[in-house]
Amino acid sequence: MTKPDNLNLPINKEICFSNQKEEFKEKIMKDQIKILKKFVPFLKSLLEPGEEILLCVQATSPMSFLEQWTTGWVIYYLKRCVLIFTNKRILHFPTKYDFTPKHSVSQIRYGDMDEFKLSGFLGRLLKIEYKSGRKEKFYYIKSREFRKLKTLEPRFIKGQPSNISERHSLCPKCMTPLQKDVYSCSNCHLEFKNMKTATWMSILFPGGGYFYAGHPILGLMDAITEGFLLIILIINVMGALERMELWGFVLFVAILLFIEKLITIYHAKHYIHEYIPVDKHVGAVSFVPGSKKVQKS
Repeated sequence: MTKPDNLNLPINKEICFSNQKEEFKEKIMKDQIKILKKFVPFLKSLLEPGEEILLCVQATSPMSFLEQWTTGWVIYYLKRCVLIFTNKRILHFPTKYDFTPKHSVSQIRYGDMDEFKLSGFLGRLLKIEYKSGRKEKFYYIKSREFRKLKTLEPRFIKGQPSNISERHSLCPKCMTPLQKDVYSCSNCHLEFKNMKTATWMSILFPGGGYFYAGHPILGLMDAITEGFLLIILIINVMGALERMELWGFVLFVAILLFIEKLITIYHAKHYIHEYIPVDKHVGAVSFVPGSKKVQKS
């Protein structure tokens, strides 16, 4: 097993490896290390002087009702994330379904929060209201981490605010705060996938928006649905040239295809807002257990 010291990270072991009663637990330490070691390369360049890690939490990222309704239960796997609570901020890492990191990161400065509230029983969630007025919810926090966060809650209501006043993305290459809806880092000029391209990909190719945003399974499912509707549309257009009564059905299928395209564009917009680097090898680093070095993959 990887030892805490081998991670070479500033971890507050008394907090991170204990339960809500402040009792050290071997199982908690193993679970926290298992999560943390996947993020070592990012954290080494991301953590600020004097910043220490208090707790890691697996959760589900904020989502709109329309996202849930049009995607279904699978959205809870697509939106998985890891929240790393430090003494200065919350680091939000969107992840794959198995909680391995993508190349995206955002932060929540404690000073940017107006409210930090943990609620729920079966659906344990974290509600945050920012000074900008924006509200977000993080879902499906495990019960053990949920109870631990309850004891740490008083620590999360103080801090230096940023000039953004809400959760905002960081460049995964140089960790500079990114401007909203600007898909290029102002510091290192790293390029991110953008909404204009995602929209055109969604319009021109079945499932194109999903493939572009890095969700091939959704893209394949959408491509099958759009392809099916397109074939029906073409067949009935040809038939309607001889039978006028078919034009009503042609219009109906065309509307369904249009709605399908709109849904794809809507979903792509939310995935693009995770700021996905065009160069998929950016930040492609790995941590070698037992070593204090990070290796390029």
